[in-house]
Amino acid sequence: MKVVKPKKCAVCGDEFIPSKTTQKVCGMNCAISLGKSNIQKQNAKAWQKEKKIMKERLKNHKDWLQDLQKVFNEFIRLSQKGSSCISCPNPEPTDAGHYRSIGAHPELRFEEKNVNLQCRKCNGYWGGNLIEYRKGLVRKYGIEVVEWLEGPHEPIKLSIPEIKEKIEYYRGKIREMKKKAEIS
Repeated sequence: MKVVKPKKCAVCGDEFIPSKTTQKVCGMNCAISLGKSNIQKQNAKAWQKEKKIMKERLKNHKDWLQDLQKVFNEFIRLSQKGSSCISCPNPEPTDAGHYRSIGAHPELRFEEKNVNLQCRKCNGYWGGNLIEYRKGLVRKYGIEVVEWLEGPHEPIKLSIPEIKEKIEYYRGKIREMKKKAEIS
């Protein structure tokens, strides 16, 4: 006959000799506690899913735009990784800075050529450091692109489904870039 090795109870941690090979707990009280905790975990997972759905229903247009802005900024940071600040020679920029501001030109908010890596100093403390930003844009894209950015544009009002579509588009791009980075 095979000798049964003692196990540690999954609930209380006491050692016990199991009567069956699949037994995880030492007794009835621990079995009840384990069952309750498993049910609570399942309920917690279900609640998290339900909460996420409810939160999405409560989001308004502004909330969706903020979500898109976060994803878009992450995309800019990843796509331009390794570049220096567009406005100064700082080799480690951390911000996704807009040349034409969101408040003054909301139609260019998600224009990739309008948003480039900037250091915190240029983007935040120096108000974008626009003169040097413009010079950097001319070097990077050419004068035609800069003049186009500075020209008039049609106002854009994205609907929530369009915003969700853009979020998925940029998330897909981010996943691709991260996969390429892992392979390299």
